[in-house]
Amino acid sequence: MISIYNVLLVDDSWFIRQWLKHILAQTGRYHVIAETSTGREALPLYNEHQPDIVILDVIMDGLDGFQTLSLMKRLFPSAKVIMCSSLAQKHVIQRCLDLGAKDFIEKPYFDDLIQKLDNVLVD
Repeated sequence: MISIYNVLLVDDSWFIRQWLKHILAQTGRYHVIAETSTGREALPLYNEHQPDIVILDVIMDGLDGFQTLSLMKRLFPSAKVIMCSSLAQKHVIQRCLDLGAKDFIEKPYFDDLIQKLDNVLVD
């Protein structure tokens, strides 16, 4: 039997959310249970849906991805989060990992998205 994993998408770009939903839907194993364009909305959505994994943008208005990740890990220590951003400099990636992210995906290079999700959920 195939496991279905629930995903929370947090990205201020509607286009990116649609693109990610399309990639995830093609697998038959990942279901976007909720999505939002803001970090502030991500926290109550996480609490409500308890997704298996979160894909979280770094650059957003209001609470940015760093702040959202920090709060999410404080409120929900077992949250599994993969950060997603075009800002893929080493210091940005390292900060995300230091705050508790499981991995980092550089936009728009989503070829290894499913492998990264699989790696995180198998741990």
